[in-house]
Amino acid sequence: MIKNDNLVKLQQQLCELKLEERRVCTDISSLVRKNRTIDFYQAQQLNKLRSGLKTKIKTVEARIMPNIIA
Repeated sequence: MIKNDNLVKLQQQLCELKLEERRVCTDISSLVRKNRTIDFYQAQQLNKLRSGLKTKIKTVEARIMPNIIA
């Protein structure tokens, strides 16, 4: 039962991370679509946030996959 609870927590964490990634990508797309100018620092922060989220998503997916295969 402990493994199942852990799997549920990982799946919930994965969903939250994917939602956050989607929000960041939407923010970036919105800025581009509106032709809004942003400073380099803000663009760099958005890019770091997006790439950091992708890394976290890959980590969580890697922790979930062995449980699905087994």
